[in-house]
Amino acid sequence: MAGIRLAQTVRGKLMVMDEERKSHRRWLNLAASCTLAVLLAGCGGSGGGGGGAGTPAAPAVPGPSGELSITVSSVTIGSPPVVKFRVADQAGAGIPGLGAADLRFNIAKLMPGSNGEPSRWQNYINRSVNGAVEGSQERSGAGFAFGTLTSHGDGTYTYTFATDITSATANPCPAPCTDADGRALDIRYQPSLTHRVGIQQANSAYARASGVHDFVPAGGAVATRDVVLTATCNQCHEQVAAHGTRVDTKLCVTCHNPGSWVAGTPNTSVDFRVMIHRIHYNNGGAALPSVLAGTPYLIGTADFSKVVFTQDARNCARCHDGALSAQGDNWKNQPSAEACGSCHDNVYFGVKADAAKPYQTQAHSGGVATDNSACVLCHGPGRVADVSVKHDFPARLKAAAGKFKFNILGAAPTTPGGAPVITFSVTDPTNGDKPYDIKTDPAFTAGGASTLTVKLGWTKAGVADIGNDGSGQNHGQPASINALTASVAGATAGTYEVTSPVAVPAGQTGTMRVMMDGHPAGDVTKAGTFSDRLPVKSAFRDFAITGTAVARRQVVDIAKCNVCHDVVSLHGANRNDESQVCAVCHNPNATDKGRRTGIGVDGKTEEAVDFKTMIHAIHAGQSSNGGFREKGIVVYGFGGSVNDFGKVVFPGKLNNCTACHAGTSYQLTGLWDLPTASGVLGTTTNTGASATDAADNLRISPAAAVCSSCHDGAVAKLHMEANGAIFSATQATLGSTVLEICSLCHGAGRTFDVKTVHGVK
Repeated sequence: MAGIRLAQTVRGKLMVMDEERKSHRRWLNLAASCTLAVLLAGCGGSGGGGGGAGTPAAPAVPGPSGELSITVSSVTIGSPPVVKFRVADQAGAGIPGLGAADLRFNIAKLMPGSNGEPSRWQNYINRSVNGAVEGSQERSGAGFAFGTLTSHGDGTYTYTFATDITSATANPCPAPCTDADGRALDIRYQPSLTHRVGIQQANSAYARASGVHDFVPAGGAVATRDVVLTATCNQCHEQVAAHGTRVDTKLCVTCHNPGSWVAGTPNTSVDFRVMIHRIHYNNGGAALPSVLAGTPYLIGTADFSKVVFTQDARNCARCHDGALSAQGDNWKNQPSAEACGSCHDNVYFGVKADAAKPYQTQAHSGGVATDNSACVLCHGPGRVADVSVKHDFPARLKAAAGKFKFNILGAAPTTPGGAPVITFSVTDPTNGDKPYDIKTDPAFTAGGASTLTVKLGWTKAGVADIGNDGSGQNHGQPASINALTASVAGATAGTYEVTSPVAVPAGQTGTMRVMMDGHPAGDVTKAGTFSDRLPVKSAFRDFAITGTAVARRQVVDIAKCNVCHDVVSLHGANRNDESQVCAVCHNPNATDKGRRTGIGVDGKTEEAVDFKTMIHAIHAGQSSNGGFREKGIVVYGFGGSVNDFGKVVFPGKLNNCTACHAGTSYQLTGLWDLPTASGVLGTTTNTGASATDAADNLRISPAAAVCSSCHDGAVAKLHMEANGAIFSATQATLGSTVLEICSLCHGAGRTFDVKTVHGVK
């Protein structure tokens, strides 16, 4: 940028600036703002916390690291169980000094399944709560028993339970001593069965940790029931946590089994196989029939009706993985009314519907089922209603989409003033890249269900963002061509050509990006109908307008997105699985103003849809809903649809930037040392008088735009403004008079490095 001379010493980032930009006030502000940064460090300032779903990262425990492990060495049961265990940090050093308030204990038995019933855990320690029974723990607190905890001073401990599980007199089954459906509970001591001791680290000031130990008191082989692994949950949740510090599914199931429930009309089972299915079933394409019928899914007073699963809920293998867990394939090999009915809760399996469940409107098609003995006969592998076939739509959809590949073969001329002709093809990568005839193949012609679009965007030399200036489109959008109707046969068989409706602007420099998106029609749901939208991976290719083509920076790793989303597919399955395509439309010049009529429900006339701010804001949600932002973001879609993302709760740790970012792209280094000077554009907040000319757009300077998309509070804004950020200026003003100096404190290796304050490992 004009007027800036920059010299850097090694890691020092000393700045040499023109006199017109070197103001004494800015350096005074730096000193003040670095002090303020102390208050905001760790993402604990305005705009919520920095941990998962808006909570701060757990503080370190005593010792050289912030992680804990709890290892049980032995359990003996004569009367009350006696457990010997060790607590250590990440380096393996024992941690002494934990007290009764820091630890909780329970013990359960694994009851074998028979007659079609799966095995199930039953806690020995239970209590009656409001007319129901729930699995419990021994813990320090009113209403709970706690035994004797002895520290041996080296990180090893002995705990003697208060409960004598061997005596029915000493450990009676609490009334009503039934499960949610009225079946009697069995908490007799059975030493020949597999038992599990669970230890929970309960102090929120320490790192979360659990210790789980399986054994058979009478000796013999340990039986397993591993249906969903903690590691599988943690792919999305990073560290799945409930009730404060419970972080292991093996601990969860010792209480969350058929023996635990909440009394009501109707009673609510908190059995893991029921509760977890019901929580995760709601998503953008499906919801529990009960919820759709107007009955919220409540556990006590907690309403889980609004939870959104980030992919197709029929993708059972996303959580159940038989290759990793011993019973991971139970969902298809051992179906049960409890598991199946947890999602299909409009189905009743008895003679008639439960009067307390008005949403039960469909009788089980297989007739009355009083137990699970016959489920596998219809729903087992290879049977007429095989569960794995009924639920494999996501896999079949991906397989069908995988038979298509979009190929951008060339573009010419790409010089200023020329109208580029784009050559492309669509091929089948599973069949030697055989080309499709998009004019006759039913995947592109049947029923009008297909789309195929070519778009052209560009950026100027020295500018790090796509802006599409001069495209003639409103709000920074690219030139767009309907490739199904506008294409003509190319010079080579199987290729097609489309001509840009606009010329490359005169005087344009830099790089042109051509992208292809859309969805062929498939017949996955029903053969011959071609009614399914196949989310084919979008494609892009960069061409030089002047000089050498320069690709936009790669910020997001799409493979990381797909850990939770399976396949990122948006805008009606048109834009799929390619973030570099998203950036063509979701650029710094773009807002949703063209899709609003006057003032929106958020009180704004427009909202930025710049990728670098919108994605942060969507995932940060709203603090009042367990997210991070002080106020959620609302984006208007095509047709005036209102998309309120203020209720989004990120399932992992929001401060772990590497969950989404490629490499160290989240740090203030490289382009982000001095983003405006490096060609990063500010984010538009006000389009100005012209929808097609971005010169009068009012913007937030780049670093502040990104940070304020999560830290959206007044204190954070004040901090940013004190360090050179501008929240309303044209790009020309940003480029000539604004110098964000965020990297002096928050740059890589600096005192308040983004990596450090976010606690990124």
